[in-house]
Amino acid sequence: MQTNAENIDRGKIFFPNLDGLRFIAFLMVFMQHGFLTSLNLQFQKGTFINKLFTILFDGGTGVSIFFVLSGFLITYLLLAESESNGKINVLSFYARRTLRIWPLYFVVITFALVIYPLLKSMLGISSPLSYNTIYYYAFLSNFDVINLRTYFPGQDSMSSITWSVAIEEQFYLIWPLLFCFLPKKFYKYIFGGVILVSLLFRFVHSQEHIQLYFHSLGVCADLAIGGLGAYFAIYSAKFRDFFQNLSKPAIILLYGLGIAWLFYHKQFFNFHYAPVFSRLISTAFFAFIILEQNFSKRSFFKFSKNRLLSSWGKYTYGLYLLHPVAITLVAIALKLFHVYDEHSFMISLFAGFAALALSMVLSYFSYVYYEKKFLLLKSNFDSRRNPEFKPATVDGQVSQVLVHS
Repeated sequence: MQTNAENIDRGKIFFPNLDGLRFIAFLMVFMQHGFLTSLNLQFQKGTFINKLFTILFDGGTGVSIFFVLSGFLITYLLLAESESNGKINVLSFYARRTLRIWPLYFVVITFALVIYPLLKSMLGISSPLSYNTIYYYAFLSNFDVINLRTYFPGQDSMSSITWSVAIEEQFYLIWPLLFCFLPKKFYKYIFGGVILVSLLFRFVHSQEHIQLYFHSLGVCADLAIGGLGAYFAIYSAKFRDFFQNLSKPAIILLYGLGIAWLFYHKQFFNFHYAPVFSRLISTAFFAFIILEQNFSKRSFFKFSKNRLLSSWGKYTYGLYLLHPVAITLVAIALKLFHVYDEHSFMISLFAGFAALALSMVLSYFSYVYYEKKFLLLKSNFDSRRNPEFKPATVDGQVSQVLVHS
């Protein structure tokens, strides 16, 4: 069995319980895109079942979980490198992120914005919407989505899914620079500063849902809250002890309160400025889940115990980017066989399951035969060389980080 020092020296930092959570976040996104329409056909709006499915199949919640996860994992990596080397190699960090994000991203947007419209044109199908293509290639697609949602409500394409990837890339560009150039004693103020900026933006745009949802400043608090959890996990023994020593009844209670908040907050927390703060409470709950999964000794459930969830966790980046492609291809196939009917519950349900299966197939082959070739190159840019820094452990297991998002 490898020691903590050996794992850090090799850069194999990995939190085993987060892959399953990552897959759950993807499923929430997919359920909204692939199944919510069919379920709305079956269950009337306003009923308890409809509300339940609206919460469980909330892609916005799934994306927020992704943001908090990214904030936690990236910050932990950066702080671990800072403790190990005494500095952060920003260029190596950028290289690792590039190798993870860019290869599949550029294939997807090229297919969505260039190849797919060309095929539609050849088939005589019009493409009414005009996209600012440069936004997508420059990782600014969230701003184009804001324009589309504002002026063409209800109109989307498979490229729209990249808005959250764009925000994460903007975060990856700026975040390491803050830790690189600021003295360590100011690290803790970074998180509060970013959260404050986000809250101010949300206050100014409190009634503009599109801005709150898609603008980088509207959601950057998610990433900062995840990062704040990583900061305290590394630098505060009391913080780690709190999560390590939580009793099982306390854990169950906190999960119950968090789930109740997600279910009822829009009903009871609906004053004028509620959108300013409500997301902050939700992301604090997601950060709790991450920390509880990583450090608690008395968890009633660990995602790593479920092999299905954990095994598919490493494919979630491909699942996330490719599932709109799968949904589109399934819809085209149903239309070709003249069985497509958006008002039929059974056909919509079948289309959803077919698209999920196709998404899993596409993401698996993408990872194994394409993405993995680039991931193997990441070790050439490993910056952690000094094994003196040892991350926190729970029940003798090394808390490691391997970022897939």
